[in-house]
Amino acid sequence: MTDLHPIARRRFGPGKIIAIVLTGLAIFGIALFFILKSALGPVIDAGDAFMGALRDHNDGQAYAAAAPDLQQRLGSVGGLTVTTVNYRPSQWGWSTRSVRNGLGELSGSVTYQGGNSGTATLRLSRIDGGWRITAFRFN
Repeated sequence: MTDLHPIARRRFGPGKIIAIVLTGLAIFGIALFFILKSALGPVIDAGDAFMGALRDHNDGQAYAAAAPDLQQRLGSVGGLTVTTVNYRPSQWGWSTRSVRNGLGELSGSVTYQGGNSGTATLRLSRIDGGWRITAFRFN
């Protein structure tokens, strides 16, 4: 005997629903990653270039990465050298990164060339299409 009313099959079982939700979350996560990377990448690059110049004792390059008002406060490349003489980084990592209204901030841990560890904070501003250091703090 044949059944005249076969049981309707479910189109979306729990497994399919979970797969759709997970796929949607993955796509959202990937999109968010690229959005944040495009916003934060140039700020991080500018901060890393400044720290790298200090590490390499290239104070002219570090001074050039400073915003005009910071350059004025430092006075000259020599002023930067005197300010950072005990704070030459060898390694650093940014644990906090933010960009808002053309202002950026990077903060994280640093190991100095003398072997001491501490924290570094850089403040940056978008000036003439690029990111420049407006303030720094090492301790």
